[in-house]
Amino acid sequence: MKTKALAVTVMALAAGPFIGVGAVAQAASAPHTVYVTAHGGHTGRNPAFGSIGQAVAAVATGGTVVVEKGTYAEDVAVNKAVRIEGQRGATIDASNRINGLTITASQVTVSGLTVENATGEGILLQNVRHVTVVGNDVHTNDAGVRLKNPVANTYAFCQPQGAMANDCGENIHLVGSSDNVVAGNSVTDGSGGILLTDETGPTSHNTISGNTVADNHTACGIVLAGHSPLAAPGGVPAPTAAGVFANTVTGNSISGNGLQGGGGAGVQLATGLPGGAVYDNTVTLNAIDGNGHSGVTLHSHAPGQYLNGNRVVANRIGTNDLNGDVDFPVQDPQTTGIFIGTAAPVSITVRDNVISQDHFGIFTTGPVTATGERDNLFRHDTVSIATD
Repeated sequence: MKTKALAVTVMALAAGPFIGVGAVAQAASAPHTVYVTAHGGHTGRNPAFGSIGQAVAAVATGGTVVVEKGTYAEDVAVNKAVRIEGQRGATIDASNRINGLTITASQVTVSGLTVENATGEGILLQNVRHVTVVGNDVHTNDAGVRLKNPVANTYAFCQPQGAMANDCGENIHLVGSSDNVVAGNSVTDGSGGILLTDETGPTSHNTISGNTVADNHTACGIVLAGHSPLAAPGGVPAPTAAGVFANTVTGNSISGNGLQGGGGAGVQLATGLPGGAVYDNTVTLNAIDGNGHSGVTLHSHAPGQYLNGNRVVANRIGTNDLNGDVDFPVQDPQTTGIFIGTAAPVSITVRDNVISQDHFGIFTTGPVTATGERDNLFRHDTVSIATD
């Protein structure tokens, strides 16, 4: 019996190295650069895949997927570190699919693509770090909020949140993701533009820079929203658990958002539930005009939330709050540059902004401490600073 056991052990040990060598050899043989054409075959001298998903599966980790001009009907799962480079005219049409690109691996770069018609997000970053989304045209996504689309019934980000209707994740969504860059994209014609949330963990230290975020119909241009009650239990931040914090929104052009939905700020910082937290974020050097709610809006609806330490600095803010803001007991039906409404004490820095052509330059309601309010430049605003 001992001899038989020994033989089995030796066979197992012998089999292991052969399996391992095969896996290593397969990984080593994966191409570092692969190409995609709409019909497969070849591109120049290079063999090509007919879908982006097939190319991502085949390329070596750290490699590059080059997507040539054409339309690709896909929901692409990006589950390894790769570069996806779209050439002019490379389009992901995600009609009747959940997403255009779902990125669940860190160290990914996506550039040069048009991504359109998804039920949910055009581009979703989920639980990742060091992802770069740059120079893409992301439009007409999160269509489930507008269409009688049966796919929307199965997608979490399309479901209502308590008594509030939800969108379907907006054109670009970062959830539970940190240290990423979303830069130089055109983000238009969704229900909302760019969304940062924390359902699956902290969303922090991201840079949202140089994007054009315009004409998203029912929600905001750029939203930093606390959706997890674990972010600040009892109003005390728990940054390893959740929270939307230390993000930078800079140099974006943000206009015409939320006009069909009765709301839609240019940039919104908000949480709606006890324990939610959105803090230490910086909104700076943006051009914000013509949105449904105020150019920059902070909403804190209940005690036990944490929205301190945010900075709104050196933005150019034109006429906003075109729909009026009626979400608080003290309502603001007038055009407003910056609106801060809170049920619990909030400390925020608001300074060096140019606020023009509004009825209210800055409107605050609730226990707000706004540092630097008078260090803004008000141009042709009826009331520079209103406090209720």
